[in-house]
Amino acid sequence: MIVKSFESTCKEYKNFQIWDVANMDDFMNGNAILNEVFLEHYKISYTKHKQNRSKIEDSDLKIMTNLLDKIGDKHFFIFTWHDNNHAVVVQMQNLKIMNWGIDISDIEKDHVYIVMMDKIEQHMLSH
Repeated sequence: MIVKSFESTCKEYKNFQIWDVANMDDFMNGNAILNEVFLEHYKISYTKHKQNRSKIEDSDLKIMTNLLDKIGDKHFFIFTWHDNNHAVVVQMQNLKIMNWGIDISDIEKDHVYIVMMDKIEQHMLSH
């Protein structure tokens, strides 16, 4: 599931990992379930899509977002160099709200970055 308003909801999540995605093949090879979700969502296999890219008008970033939003047991926040979401995670780093383990302001300009996390159970949030 895609996380909205991450800067205000970040305390609702745990087990943060950042996935550095170099390209669409890297993304699709990152987890076998993504190929199944791709086929279910787009009604074409990723392999066939690669052979005839014009069948799906969505950009690679939009495809990634659509697929990750279908995965219910993990939560995701996607950003690329200098987009609005990148500004959010840089600000969180600068304000020391989050320590990403890397300098999040210095990322590859042509990569997609995905923060993967787990939702904290509601009863744990109230304590």
